[in-house]
Amino acid sequence: MVESYAIIYVLGAIIAATIILMSLAFLFKAIKRAKAIGMDKKVVTEAIKNSAIFSIVPSIPIVIGVGIMMQFVGIAIPWIRLTVIGALQYEILALSNAGAAVVGADEVTIATAVVVMTISIISGPLFNAIFYKKYQTKLLELQQKNERKMNAITGALLGGMLAGIMSSLIVGGFFGIGNPVTDASGITTYGEITLITLAASVVLTGICGVILLVGKQKWIESYTLPISILGALAVAFLFVPVFA
Repeated sequence: MVESYAIIYVLGAIIAATIILMSLAFLFKAIKRAKAIGMDKKVVTEAIKNSAIFSIVPSIPIVIGVGIMMQFVGIAIPWIRLTVIGALQYEILALSNAGAAVVGADEVTIATAVVVMTISIISGPLFNAIFYKKYQTKLLELQQKNERKMNAITGALLGGMLAGIMSSLIVGGFFGIGNPVTDASGITTYGEITLITLAASVVLTGICGVILLVGKQKWIESYTLPISILGALAVAFLFVPVFA
């Protein structure tokens, strides 16, 4: 299958090596700058240590994403996407829309998914490289002149994205109640599980929000996504035997 071709692994290794080298370059530049301004070596060491520790848990969704997607398109393609600027929720959505969210999908379908997941995302970095500086300047001007309008625009964008994703899950879940669907690979989807999992995610995210806002625990912000994903997976695992 196309996802097993050696060239895919070679490309993945090159991309991962590039990201690592870039990270090391920024690290060395930061250390050099810290020395230049006379920053205490202990402070620098502590900052590096804390950054390394707190980057582990937010990376859990990436590992989960690779595990979810590898059954459809192999391990190399998710590895390439989620190593750079991929996000679990968007990559799974792209995979599904391309029709590759089926175990044993044909090469054309997988190739389509790869194009959707890789070529299409290039528009973001290209936009940033060409227009971001001007775009950011305009945003800062708008925020200074009318912060309320700026918040309304960004809130509307986020709300639109969430509405699209949530409506798809809710409608699919309700239509799937009492009507399980089994795809060509033998995987069965239950509407009840979809809705229960969605509810669990919402509740867990809400709890994390309360801890953040009421308890003033800023650290929980980086852990909210992995907590909601792992918690929802656990809830789904518990309820599958009930409806299967």
